[in-house]
Amino acid sequence: PETDDEDDEEEDEFIEDEEGNLKLVEREVKDTSGIKFQEGAFERLSKLQEVLSLSDIEGDLEISSTVTEFWCNTALAVMNDAIAKTKSPDKAWSIIEKRQKELFLQDSSMKKLLTQITIQSLGTMLEKTRLFADVGNQAATVNGLNDLIEAKNICKEVLTHGGWKEFDDFEATIFDPNDTSSACGFLSPSVRYNMHRLYFYRSISKGDAGKKKVSDETMAKLQEVQKILGVPESEINFEYKQYFCPDLQKALTAATEEVAKGNATSALVDTYKAEIQQMKADYRLDNDMVVFYSAPLYNEALYKIAGKAPGGIPTKDDVNTLKCLQDLLDIDEVNAQRVASEVFADTYKKAIKEALGSTGIIAEEYRKPLDDLKDRLGMSEEECREIYVRAMSEKFKPMVEFISNEMERLVLTQDQLSQKRGIDYGEDYFKSGKSASGKLGLGTEGNIMRDIMNLIDFYTENDLIEKREVGTKKIEKKIPAEEEGGEEQTITEEVPVYENTYPITALSSGAITEQLAELCYRQFLVSSFTEQGPNAARYEASKGTWGGILGLSSAKMEEIGSNIGGMVYDNYITQMMGSKGALDQQDMMFLANVQAKLGITAEEGEDLMLKT
Repeated sequence: PETDDEDDEEEDEFIEDEEGNLKLVEREVKDTSGIKFQEGAFERLSKLQEVLSLSDIEGDLEISSTVTEFWCNTALAVMNDAIAKTKSPDKAWSIIEKRQKELFLQDSSMKKLLTQITIQSLGTMLEKTRLFADVGNQAATVNGLNDLIEAKNICKEVLTHGGWKEFDDFEATIFDPNDTSSACGFLSPSVRYNMHRLYFYRSISKGDAGKKKVSDETMAKLQEVQKILGVPESEINFEYKQYFCPDLQKALTAATEEVAKGNATSALVDTYKAEIQQMKADYRLDNDMVVFYSAPLYNEALYKIAGKAPGGIPTKDDVNTLKCLQDLLDIDEVNAQRVASEVFADTYKKAIKEALGSTGIIAEEYRKPLDDLKDRLGMSEEECREIYVRAMSEKFKPMVEFISNEMERLVLTQDQLSQKRGIDYGEDYFKSGKSASGKLGLGTEGNIMRDIMNLIDFYTENDLIEKREVGTKKIEKKIPAEEEGGEEQTITEEVPVYENTYPITALSSGAITEQLAELCYRQFLVSSFTEQGPNAARYEASKGTWGGILGLSSAKMEEIGSNIGGMVYDNYITQMMGSKGALDQQDMMFLANVQAKLGITAEEGEDLMLKT
């Protein structure tokens, strides 16, 4: 059949209005149902395709380009009849399918054409409804959208007869807001959002005592309207917050103020919770929306309780009130602990400093009260540990600075010390009363071991060292025989490997330079070798701890340890010769022991002694 070229100009379905919105133009449907292929046409066309050496795809394309308009006219008219309920979805599909066979159209062509026809039918209805929304006609907008929901479901039922997966997600295919040629994409977001807002406001009803609510049936329609208009979830949440949340906030505030008065019972809390839950259900609010208002209310109540509490520490009644508020306002443990840490951090820190006392070490009798205080304040273990470490670091840093200053006095002359610090010290003295020798190195008479051991005691007895799992290792384990006379078994077991970590160090606190930290470690190693008194074993056991407290790496500690042989000899022999004028047999035995510890040969030891 021949086609009129002027008809092609009618295929443009959208025009742009003065505001830049696309408007759908309804196309006139012609009755071309009488145009069909004659009997035997398919066979003749197949022979012609063979003569012209056309592929099946090319042959189908030629047929499709000729008959598409006739099929579309039938399909569009039938779809409109189905929407108007003058034909059932089953009858509509049978007519569309019959017309497809009459015109030799393939399924691949049908899918795209049916999508376009459905978009035109539903888009035309949406455009008409949009006109009512533009002038604020709420009732007509709601009626138009309800009709569109019904029409959409009819179209969906018609197309499901094809069994095509392209229509499994019908709304996403037909109402894609990001596609300007879809059934809703030709409208701007502001127009679509306004239409949804009008429908939303009209959907709210008043229940008992004038309370607002949305019925289940209405909520289902609202969700369909959301899909039809392509409204994102963020916009829906905004609408609900704007309309319902002032009422929610008012109810939450009233309940919080009542419970915060104190002496709240579980029955009272349950009553308020039930009211809020009912409001959530009526207003279709998710938990995030409730927490958006409840969290600030809890924070405010906590600050008020802390402000009135004696010494900033909540009483047992206060603790009960806070737990009731957490239950009422649905505040989870993590958030409750986080806020408690913000409010009570200074209180807990002050208690730690008071427990330290003059000794700098928390006595055993103060540890349980501190744990009880931590529970009462409602802070997490992690937050309490951080506050504990911060409090200890304030005591730790001056102790390190003192040791650092003493180390400088040991290794620098009066002039060097004055030049470094920019102060004229005059005649400087050590604790022993002997003046600084100005000898760079460790062969000096200054002794700061007592201060170092005090710092180590402070660190270890206050439980500052932390253990961290760094891996695993396999060990062999003996299993006793199950029966008398049986053989014991050996099994291999994998166990965790831990290493000590130091949350605060001399270097990280900025209380000492790296050079002085290394000198302090050398001094400690030398003293651990030369000490023959009751502290010898203690010094030896504390070497790794002291290096960790200083902030030295394992590699640096090993490097320093491998180079102190000469310093040990120098320090010890100088001290003995200065006090006795000679080395006796006991001294020689000690030096032999040092040789063994450091792996020094007898010849190397003799050479070191002669040099000293």
